[in-house]
Amino acid sequence: MNLLTRLNQVTAKTLFHTESLGSYFEPLIQRVKPAWRTHWFRAQVLSLKPLRDDVLQLELAPQKTWPQAKAGQHVLLTLEINGRLMTRPFSISSAPDQRQTLQPKKRVIRLTIKHTADGAFTSALSQHISVGGFVNLSAPQGEFLLSDSVLNLPETPLWLVAAGSGITPFMAMLHQLALSTHRLKPLFANAIQSPAHKPSNPIYVVYFAKAGEHLYVDELTVLAQLLPQLKVKLLVRKNGDNLATALQGCLASSQVLICGPGQFKQDVDHQLDAINHPPQHRQAEYFQAPILPKTDNGEQHIQLTQRGKQTQLTLATNDTLLNGLEQQGISATFGCRIGVCHQCQCVKKSGVVRNLRTGELSQQGEQLIQLCISQAVTPLELEL
Repeated sequence: MNLLTRLNQVTAKTLFHTESLGSYFEPLIQRVKPAWRTHWFRAQVLSLKPLRDDVLQLELAPQKTWPQAKAGQHVLLTLEINGRLMTRPFSISSAPDQRQTLQPKKRVIRLTIKHTADGAFTSALSQHISVGGFVNLSAPQGEFLLSDSVLNLPETPLWLVAAGSGITPFMAMLHQLALSTHRLKPLFANAIQSPAHKPSNPIYVVYFAKAGEHLYVDELTVLAQLLPQLKVKLLVRKNGDNLATALQGCLASSQVLICGPGQFKQDVDHQLDAINHPPQHRQAEYFQAPILPKTDNGEQHIQLTQRGKQTQLTLATNDTLLNGLEQQGISATFGCRIGVCHQCQCVKKSGVVRNLRTGELSQQGEQLIQLCISQAVTPLELEL
């Protein structure tokens, strides 16, 4: 932290009781620039398009200073809903360099958002945004990316294995691969051609969804015409399709990317293990809370420091720390609840936790942890 940043924070806390000077002036600036917020980027809503009753496609024009995304990354989308700021992560489903048709200097990003009946954010989304309005975005995030080393080896097969809305980051990747060869006028007018080499890797898309619920079928058809090496399988488990058959031909040298619910990711891993596909040739991203492992219903002592006040707690070891704190009536900042947005991050001063996304145990000493994907293994000292 440099001296000017530190001076900004100290001045804001001393004079205005805010985290920064920008936070104090936010309400004034928002009268001229709606949705302007410190530490966030503004984006204007260009279009809202229902793809199904439960899926909304959102096209946004981010401000000029928004960093360039990479295919496969996600953003945090923030809205004010009923007077409260809410944030959720969503994968970008468009090519990183997509541009507006009428204003080719302005970028466009596409988000594909699945509505869940019990989702406080997605269920209210269409009621709180409109074309021409503004939302807040984070910088692009995530390492769920196509490896340059793989694309530089044309004999390496690439498998993209998706379930449901897990197809969204793969759409961005496929459009980016196609952009290295074509201008994609049928899909993206004024797209900028990538200077990259033309990839020739065999590409297999294995896409599971309920009957009639596969997304972007028409786009996948066009992409298969633009990329001759692309093979798309649209599969439905209730129709008898299964992972064992779908992954036949997946070689040990294949690079496999997996995106879907947590249970789907586990199913794919089990099938790949069965055919001796090495885990180091896989990447995965899933968008539902991880399935909690079955453990004894034990308890651990937690010493919690919040705003200088210490509290002694006893939390169950078979649930996340975030759930445990909420059950004790303690309010903690959170966003996605699946380990992506990092809003529930806190300092573990001492003790061991289990990361539910990776299964790894932490070190005993001080480190940052995420409450929504951490379970207590030993007594803990936490600082919110």
